[in-house]
Amino acid sequence: MKCVKVELVLLIEKFLHKQMKTGDILRLKELFMQAEVKDMLSGFYAKKWEEATFAPEKEVEGRIWSRLQTLIQSETSDVLPAPAKNTRLRFLLRVAASILIPLFCLGLGYFASENTSTQGNDKITVSVEIGQKANIQLPDGSYVYLNSSSSITYDDSFNKKERIVYLQGEAYFEVNKDEARSFIVKANDISVEALGTSFDVKAYPDDNCITTTLMEGSIQMKSPYRSEILIPNEKLVFSKSDGIFTKYLLSDARKNILWIDNQLAFDQEPLKNIAKILERMYNIRIVFASEELRNIRFSGVIKNNNLDNVLQLIAFASPVKYFRKDNATVIIHSK
Repeated sequence: MKCVKVELVLLIEKFLHKQMKTGDILRLKELFMQAEVKDMLSGFYAKKWEEATFAPEKEVEGRIWSRLQTLIQSETSDVLPAPAKNTRLRFLLRVAASILIPLFCLGLGYFASENTSTQGNDKITVSVEIGQKANIQLPDGSYVYLNSSSSITYDDSFNKKERIVYLQGEAYFEVNKDEARSFIVKANDISVEALGTSFDVKAYPDDNCITTTLMEGSIQMKSPYRSEILIPNEKLVFSKSDGIFTKYLLSDARKNILWIDNQLAFDQEPLKNIAKILERMYNIRIVFASEELRNIRFSGVIKNNNLDNVLQLIAFASPVKYFRKDNATVIIHSK
């Protein structure tokens, strides 16, 4: 239900800003017809209506709500109709706009209190918790896939003069091409700029490195001191501690985004790095019995349907064993 809340919030935002495409309209109608979504919207509407500063007649109240439903369920490309000529209808729509639209635009966090929030009056943050993933469509039509414990932020001027998002964590971007507006991802002191392409950025606050991997197109990764251009199947790693860029050529860059399909791919990855990934994914703590175990390397592709399967596969291919101390702690020993 959490992902549905995030998707609903973003679609309603696009709807109110006249940025919907045909597919968006059909998807919003599909969501609107779901019982749990109806209950959520009705509950929100009832709560906020009680807080309003006026008390309309029941007939007026019903007609305003009915009008909003009609707008949302419309399947025409003209999502929002021309202003009504009828004085009473103009009044009803003005009332609806003055209450419902600001609540939707400025109070989006009500629907997705754990996933989406507003910052001030002009910033939108979409975040996912530990162990969760989400995918969203930005106002310019670009898609973003958020990995566990990650978030992106953008403001309401996005796609007007520029396209800038701020990332914490990991996300895969499929960017709509727009030569007039570069698409820029900012993470700490790093920015990744693209016109139309697909790439992954990994920038968790507690990691020493920021990594960008390019699947298609071309991107430029910039720090305060230098910049590098990537071509497909290249990975660029920025070290936060010394500001150094290190570039790698990959045989198949798409292995780096298998997390979208609930898979993990490692190529000679130290267990300490794998442990950090698993901690974010499963909301656990992994403890190594010795420092040497942290640097053992593992290669392979794992379908991570549950934590024990992942640990068993790593233990099978490595000189380690594990045991679950409790639901929140895993201890890694040597065999």
